[in-house]
Amino acid sequence: MKLLSIIIPTFNRAELLVQSVQSALTALPDGAEVIVIDDNSTKPAADALAGFAQEMALGRLRVVLNRQGKGPAAARNVGVAKAQGRVVLFLDDDDLLHPEYPAAVLRMHSLGFAYGFAKILRFQNGTPHVAHSQDEVAPLALSSLPFKARLGGLGCGFWVERQLFETVRGINPMLRVNEDTDLSLKLFQSGANGGFWPKVAVYVRDHNVAAAHLTHGTPAALRAAYFRILLEDHAKWLATVPEARRFLLRRFVKMLAKSGNFSELVAGLRWGAGGVNLWAYGLANYLVYRIKG
Repeated sequence: MKLLSIIIPTFNRAELLVQSVQSALTALPDGAEVIVIDDNSTKPAADALAGFAQEMALGRLRVVLNRQGKGPAAARNVGVAKAQGRVVLFLDDDDLLHPEYPAAVLRMHSLGFAYGFAKILRFQNGTPHVAHSQDEVAPLALSSLPFKARLGGLGCGFWVERQLFETVRGINPMLRVNEDTDLSLKLFQSGANGGFWPKVAVYVRDHNVAAAHLTHGTPAALRAAYFRILLEDHAKWLATVPEARRFLLRRFVKMLAKSGNFSELVAGLRWGAGGVNLWAYGLANYLVYRIKG
């Protein structure tokens, strides 16, 4: 069994994928692998990565074609199913991995953390300056942080023990966005020890076109529907953690307000049963978005 598997789902981003894979291979420790899950791209990822033939021959890089092409959540699940590592680390196909982070993940795991994520640095053009540092830092226990800070995005150097990922039944492929919130909620409920690495782990590319961001490009009404799924699926646990339920309810209501459908907003507020504060929050957001739009 390998120590670590870095999983990169991809769809029609050949040029950026090459850069992402190169950053992962540069950072790859001994006894680790990179797995690219091609979500049925028009141009096969294997063709784009032909220049890494030697890495493939050495078993450091594998490309898996997911012919079903059901989106990044499903692709990540496929990647974990194919992984040989005890720990899996997710990287997006347009981002770059800091060369010191995989080793930091393995150190966190040796300290008793079962999953975690890290600090990111956003960039737009060119190649970001990668700062190297040998300074030792201690990971922070997620249990010590406010609820919002405990939610790790899958693009934020998110890693997890493969066995734990399988135990919580992975990522919900029905969620096109906010699937990372669903995974975080599952991990919270498992009781596993999560950690935050306070140094830059991933350089996240800011695209100039909002539609290039899956979350930003998703209609507000659909995002609201996903938040409702989260609230329903995790209702029992959320009833015991008021801070978490309040946060998710506010996100649900904000998306309903942003969608501009007043009747749906009122119906959502009634369903949420969050009291006067939630109604005030929802109506205030509705007015703000009406003024902006």
